[in-house]
Amino acid sequence: MGKRKFRVFASPDVLDVLKILSDNDPIKLRVDRIIDEMKQDKNLGDYIKRKPWPDRYVKTHEVTNLYRREIGGNHRLIYTIRGRKEDKVYQLPDLLTHKEYDTLFGYSTT
Repeated sequence: MGKRKFRVFASPDVLDVLKILSDNDPIKLRVDRIIDEMKQDKNLGDYIKRKPWPDRYVKTHEVTNLYRREIGGNHRLIYTIRGRKEDKVYQLPDLLTHKEYDTLFGYSTT
């Protein structure tokens, strides 16, 4: 039996960002690679501690966990994981610049 593929769903906000990028844009290529990793259940992101979670993720996406992956030096992909070990779904609510990420999570911007 082959490896199980897990599901990945991007929010309309993430899809809108990806639509405007060319197929060979480094950000789009990196996001595509990360989605492929998620489909193989490779969670290589950094867990975001609960205290700074923005309301827009808690209320709109009802997250119970939140992770980030760096996309190049200037972008962050935000995601949550739902389900059980055998039936896992990666949900991508946001793709942000580093500055947008810092502002949203209340960090000092550089």
